[in-house]
Order: sequence, then C-alpha cells, then structure tokens
Amino acid sequence: MGTTRQMFLSVAEIQGLLGMSKSYCYELVAKLNDELEKMDKIVIPGKIPTQFFLEKFYGMELTDEMLEEARKHAVKKQTV
Repeated sequence: MGTTRQMFLSVAEIQGLLGMSKSYCYELVAKLNDELEKMDKIVIPGKIPTQFFLEKFYGMELTDEMLEEARKHAVKKQTV
C-alpha cells in the first residue's frame, strides 16, 4: 500500500476522508486556499493540493484505496 500520487483533493474527497459536512469541508478548503494565496501560490477553488492537506493534518497518510473509499462515502451522502 503506497501513498497516493493524486495532485489535488476535491471537497467531496475531503468530506469522505474526514466524515465532516459538505459545508464545513468547503470552509476548510477555502481557509487552506487562503493560506496558499498568502504564500503567493496559485489555487484552484474547491480543491486543495494533496501534499498541503497532508501537511496540515499531521500524521495522516493517504493511499489510493483510502481515496476510493472516501469518494464512495461522499457519493452515498449526496444520494441520501
């Protein structure tokens, strides 16, 4: 099981990983993107660089399998 090579995480993926509400995850991504902008980095609304996300959540390791499960979880929440 290796770490993921996915460059960006979407709000839905973050929601599935953290088990938080969609609105909270949007706020979190906006906050993290604000930090990146202050560091003069280019940001993509609604997405966050995977590496930056992992730096902010100390000790978290992210695999492709975990991302797939997070996506499934997020899709289930949207259809309910």
